[in-house]
Amino acid sequence: VERSAMRVLDFKRIIPKPIVIEVMINGRPARGLLDCGSEADFISTTIVDQLKLRRDVLAKQLNIRLAVHGSRSKTNASATVNFQYQGINEERRFDVSNLDNNDVILGTPFWYQHQILGGFNPTRVIVGSNVSLPMEGEEVNVVTSAAADVFEDDLEKIRQMLKTEGADLCPDTAKTG
Repeated sequence: VERSAMRVLDFKRIIPKPIVIEVMINGRPARGLLDCGSEADFISTTIVDQLKLRRDVLAKQLNIRLAVHGSRSKTNASATVNFQYQGINEERRFDVSNLDNNDVILGTPFWYQHQILGGFNPTRVIVGSNVSLPMEGEEVNVVTSAAADVFEDDLEKIRQMLKTEGADLCPDTAKTG
């Protein structure tokens, strides 16, 4: 009999601390996680409530894929804030989400737009551009927005309307005599 079960070989692990920085959100200090694996920038619902930030409701909920297979979350709002870190001082939009332990997650959009270099041993963060650079070029993917889905739904309604209105233009030849 062969057994193929996963077995934990140790009871503790030594891992480096994540890169957590202090940022300013609308002039208030906040805890920011630099996450080069996140495809979006997020702000916690707690900070949104505490700072009484305006939530802009998205046209359609945004699905959030997490690294663990089968794990999912959704967001239905975004918030625009004054964001400051090192020499960066800008208006920045974040998707609002339930976050644990951090006030904001600075994902690949932030890393790309500010040419961020992050390193460990020792922990370091280098900002290459204080101004947000445009997201363009071969290293950028285009993700269909929820608004595009809404537009697609409208197109389907228009297709059906045109079929209905044009039905008499193309009669069924079996029914004509």
